[in-house]
Amino acid sequence: MKVATWHGGTRFTVDDVPEPVAGPGQVVVAVEAAGICGTDVHATQGLFPYKPPLVLGHEYTGVVRAVGRGVSKRLIGRAVACEPSYGCGACAECDAGRVSQCPNLTRVGGFAQRVATPAHAVHVLPRGLDPVTGALTEPASCCLAGLESFPMPRGATVLVIGGGIMGLLTMALAKRRGAARLILSDPLEERRTIARRLGAGVVVDPTKDNLRERVMALTKNRGADVVAEAVGKPELVAEAMTLVKPLGVLQLVGVSPKGSEIPLSLWDVHYREIKIVGAFGRGTAFRRALALMPKLRVGRLITARFPLERIGEAFAHATAGRGAKTVLTPNN
Repeated sequence: MKVATWHGGTRFTVDDVPEPVAGPGQVVVAVEAAGICGTDVHATQGLFPYKPPLVLGHEYTGVVRAVGRGVSKRLIGRAVACEPSYGCGACAECDAGRVSQCPNLTRVGGFAQRVATPAHAVHVLPRGLDPVTGALTEPASCCLAGLESFPMPRGATVLVIGGGIMGLLTMALAKRRGAARLILSDPLEERRTIARRLGAGVVVDPTKDNLRERVMALTKNRGADVVAEAVGKPELVAEAMTLVKPLGVLQLVGVSPKGSEIPLSLWDVHYREIKIVGAFGRGTAFRRALALMPKLRVGRLITARFPLERIGEAFAHATAGRGAKTVLTPNN
């Protein structure tokens, strides 16, 4: 079978490797769709601490083709969403179900035709969810984990800065959690159009309009109840802080480069009683996000598909910020 191996920078090879075998408690999944995440792109830019050579890809779905000892054969042929990593099973984080924080985490890269992974890491797709859209479950679970870290205020105004996949999914999930008014800021018209279709009442092009003036005019000079920075740039985090109303929430959705510092006034945080929340990875939210996926109607966020052999082109497309989500289809 074939896997795409990352060798640092933008260098990838598509290699022939032995077929994976399902060990005890494992399944073999034929990957149907694997999304390119912003952190994958950041890794190629030296902004995320991955070490090559490595098979990337942590947003994927597929079909179970084989099962190991102790796993029900009824899983064979079922379409599943895959949690892309598993923990040691012995630490406090694993006990709490927070596998992403396990210090001995094992990752299973999805930029491959087939993967072997623990059976407990695959979840049958709910009715009405196709495998390609299902590949959005992992990023949706990361967004949901962040939103679950605070109660959504009644009638909340939510501002999302950044209309990439994480920003759009955060916006859609905030609506499901009771947000009354959604504002999204992004310089790309295509993303603003998608945001409108997903329920944004106001979209802002920050290259043409003053975001602060727009938000303050819409909120009677108070600011938004929740401001989600979904790009991963410290300067945008600083701007987001100024747009949160007193007693509001600043949600860190975007992953800033390792070593970044938050350029905030601690006095301002204290005086306005701002809550700052962040979530690393999916936490315990994967299954809850998967159950929500058919209701979110986010299939339109898949804006480009590439075969595995064109992974370099796919990464160039994703790096250019075109569309919302670029996916690889390793078996098509």
